[in-house]
Amino acid sequence: MKLQVLLLFPLFLLLGCQQSAEKAAITRQLQDYPESRVQDIYKSFCQDNLGPEHLIPNPEAARNYLMSELENFRDDLASHRYDAPQRMYYPVGDQGNYVRVDLYTVLTGLVSEQKLLDAFVRSANEGHKVALEEWVAKWNGIAAIIRKDFSDIPGAEEDLARIDALLKEGDLILHHSDAFGEAYQPHYRIVARDIFESELKPLIER
Repeated sequence: MKLQVLLLFPLFLLLGCQQSAEKAAITRQLQDYPESRVQDIYKSFCQDNLGPEHLIPNPEAARNYLMSELENFRDDLASHRYDAPQRMYYPVGDQGNYVRVDLYTVLTGLVSEQKLLDAFVRSANEGHKVALEEWVAKWNGIAAIIRKDFSDIPGAEEDLARIDALLKEGDLILHHSDAFGEAYQPHYRIVARDIFESELKPLIER
């Protein structure tokens, strides 16, 4: 019996550390973005494990979309419809495999459109991604943490049930919640951490 306990102890310790990291990531997001809903937490962890939502077979189309979004963002800031974001970048999930790089870095001239686009395309096409089954298992663990420790998030149980139903249908992609969108007006691109650290972060923090 003692031998079994000794053999299982490292596993319990590992699971506890993983859960602590995931709980810490949820706490951080709720502190930094208090209007987050469960689907925003899902999106953060999903991006951390699966990267950008789709592969980018056509960089020119991605460039056109980026330029259009930048123009709209620039107009919104000029008209004072939105305030400038407080954060230029933000790591997602509990591992930070990917980083959200705000488009404001382009509007302020810190990063060029082409530099961000190239980093985004390479991240989407070549970045680290876990297997689908691994992601679903990880999310189920995160959902259990939310049910236990973060059930006071508005609409938490409804969101959790909706996400469970979507995953059963093989639908992994969720947009930000309306509450998050209205509060923070997110405009960003997802970049793999290694690319961000070596190519973009030095430009942003110079």
